Amino acid sequence: MQLSARTLSRKACVGLAMLEAIAALMVLTAGAVGILWWQQQATVRQKQQIYQFIAMGLADDLAERMRINASQSALYALGWGESRQTTQDCSASACSWTQLAHWDIAQWQLALRAQLPKGDASVYPLSGLAGWWGISVGWSANKMPTVSTTCPAQLQCWNVWIRPQR
Repeated sequence: MQLSARTLSRKACVGLAMLEAIAALMVLTAGAVGILWWQQQATVRQKQQIYQFIAMGLADDLAERMRINASQSALYALGWGESRQTTQDCSASACSWTQLAHWDIAQWQLALRAQLPKGDASVYPLSGLAGWWGISVGWSANKMPTVSTTCPAQLQCWNVWIRPQR
C-alpha cells in the first residue's frame, strides 16, 4: 500500500479526534466526581447539624431537670464515660428529691445514648463561679482531634452553662 499525504492526514485526524474524545471524558468524569464529593460533604454536614440540634435539646432537658431539682444539683455531676442506673421509677411512684436526681440522670443518659451516635456527656461545676454548672454533650464525629478542656478527642460537643438556683 502506498502512503500519500491524504492517507496520513486522515489517520492523523482520526487519532486527534480520539484524543479529544478521551480528554472530554476525563473533564466530564472530574466534574462528576467533584459534584459527588460536594454531595457527600453536604450530607455529612447535614447529619452533624441534626446531631447538634439533638444535643441542644438534650442539654436543655437536663438543664431544666436541674432547675426543677436545684437543691440536689451536686447529684447531677457526671464525668465522660460514666454511667448511672437506678432501680427507682419516679414516673410510677413518688420519689424524694435525691431519688429524683438519680432517676433524672439515668433517664437522661438513656435518651442521650439512644439519640446520638456514641453519645456521652459531662456535667460539672464551673470553677470560680459558685452555683454555675456546665453541661457538655458529645457525639461521634469525623473530625481532626482538637485540644479542648470540655470535649474529648473524636467527639463533637455542645456546651451549656447554667445556674440551677432561682
